[in-house]
Amino acid sequence: MKDPVQSISTAASALFAQHGYDKTSLKDIAAAVGITKAGLYYYFETKEELFNSIVLQVLDEMLGNAVDVVGKAETSQDKVRAFMVSHATYFENNIDKYRAIFLGRQGKGLPLTSSQTALRRRYADVLKQILDEGADKGELKSGETAIMARGILGMLNWMSRWYDAGGAHKAADIANMYADIVLAGISIEKTQASASLS
Repeated sequence: MKDPVQSISTAASALFAQHGYDKTSLKDIAAAVGITKAGLYYYFETKEELFNSIVLQVLDEMLGNAVDVVGKAETSQDKVRAFMVSHATYFENNIDKYRAIFLGRQGKGLPLTSSQTALRRRYADVLKQILDEGADKGELKSGETAIMARGILGMLNWMSRWYDAGGAHKAADIANMYADIVLAGISIEKTQASASLS
């Protein structure tokens, strides 16, 4: 294996996504990778350590992607859409890892670690900052931006429960539809914004 840690994470993600955390054993993961359980212990001492490493990887990658695409967008509306499409695109391209961390831990007594909590907050803050800045610029409606951000993230995260990769729409297409709905509700038209400033 060129990258044993990545190979282990990929195999574990698929098993966690398919069977859940509790029903996946280190023995199952080792067998999927083609190594012994003892060999797996060399890289990860426990299943929880392995699971937590996947969570950190996903959150870190999603944050990096979001910051990159948002930084290239111009208007607040463009930034909201870019964030949402980035989220959905990552989900589709990494569907096992994503489903593993959002569905695999449910009811398993696996609270987020402090590092995971910090990354998740930073990710949500990217969206909240877009909404705050949009309101300051008169491009988006002001209000409870933290609640708005949670609502948008809830729409995106819920896709992990029902999305079918073989369906009629790509995840990015669905995110664009969601963005149309969100922006229709929170955007301020230029004429309206100009009138309010005069």
